[in-house]
Parts: sequence; structure tokens; C-alpha cells
Amino acid sequence: MQQASLSLRSNPDWHAAAQLLIDGCAHLGSAALRIDLLERLCSALGDELYPALLGVLCTVSESGTPDARRAVAGALIEGLRSGRVPSGRRPAWGASVTRIDDNAMRRFGPIEYLCAWYAQPSDSAPPSATSFDRAMRLLLSLVAADDRARLLYCDRLRALADDPLSGTLTRTTRDGLRQLAQVWEVGEKEPQAAVDAFLQALHGSGLNGLRSLSGQRG
Repeated sequence: MQQASLSLRSNPDWHAAAQLLIDGCAHLGSAALRIDLLERLCSALGDELYPALLGVLCTVSESGTPDARRAVAGALIEGLRSGRVPSGRRPAWGASVTRIDDNAMRRFGPIEYLCAWYAQPSDSAPPSATSFDRAMRLLLSLVAADDRARLLYCDRLRALADDPLSGTLTRTTRDGLRQLAQVWEVGEKEPQAAVDAFLQALHGSGLNGLRSLSGQRG
């Protein structure tokens, strides 16, 4: 029997989804079980709906209590240590968007996925500059709720930035990840400077510069 395709409702209940994730991360008995929960959530969503997980994580960051944010960030530590970061797939740089097979796909964790989605759009429209800025600040703030997760994620981003042979990211994107990690590591829990460092490497301008060019305000 053919499996029904999955899709989001027109108005997803992000807060309910975030609460379910918080409950699982807070009450499951071990770090391995918590990362297993995140992996099963990614598998259920599939590649097409992986951005929905980013939406849930952003909601946890924006609306969760400090303990809730630490619980979710703590779950990521097991993934960072074991190589099981909840990830979604995107085409490697230069892959054809009309004919993509498994060999042309690469897996990304939440932060680098959002960076690649914004910097290297393929068959899906990238987020706007302001949407990227907001989502990235929320993701960085969530991970930084646990300093161990923040430092481990900085190591992960540097490793990606220093791997030019995988065909995953352009040189500019890798430089952006490197700058983001460098600023985020020393900037502790303040995310805006790290986001601006990525945008500076990518565009030669932070968000304020992009707003000026596009005539945006606020």
C-alpha cells in the first residue's frame, strides 16, 4: 500500500510540538534516549519537512523556560559526542536540482542546515535575510543554553569549514561557518555577533547592511 505523503497544516501548532519535545527531553531517562527521540522525529518528518524541526527548536528557544532550553540543548550533547546530531539532507553544492540521487545529498545539523539553506538555495526557496537572522539567533541561543553543547557545536562547525573535499559547501559558506564558530565560541551566549560574522563572510555585510540595501526597516 502506498504511504500517504506528509505535509504540515496551514497553521501548525508550534507551541504544542515544542512542549512535546521539551517533555521528552526533560523526562526520558538517558541522553541516548533523548537523542533517539530527536532522531525519530527527524525520520518522521523526512527531508522535505526537516525545516519544521527548526521551527520547533526556535519555538523552544523563544518560549521555553531556562530549564526547558537546557533540557533540549542537553539532548544535543549526546548527538554531538556520538555523531548523531538530528539532521536533514540537502543537495551538495553543484548537484542538479532536477535529478538528485542519494550520492548528491549531504546531512546537516540544525545550525549548518539553516546556513546552507540560506547561502546555497537549491530547489527550495531560501529564507529571507530577516527570517534567517531571527531563526539563527534563536537556534544559537537554544544550543548556548548549555555551554558544553555550544562548545561542541563550535567544534562541529569548524570541522565542516575545514573540509573542502566533501563537496558539501562552497568556500564562502565554509568561511562563514568558520567565522560564526570563532565569534560564537568567545561570545558565549550572545548570538547576534555570531550571526553577523556569518553574514559578513557571505555578503560583506551584516543584517543592518542588507536592510539598508533592500530598504527594509525594523
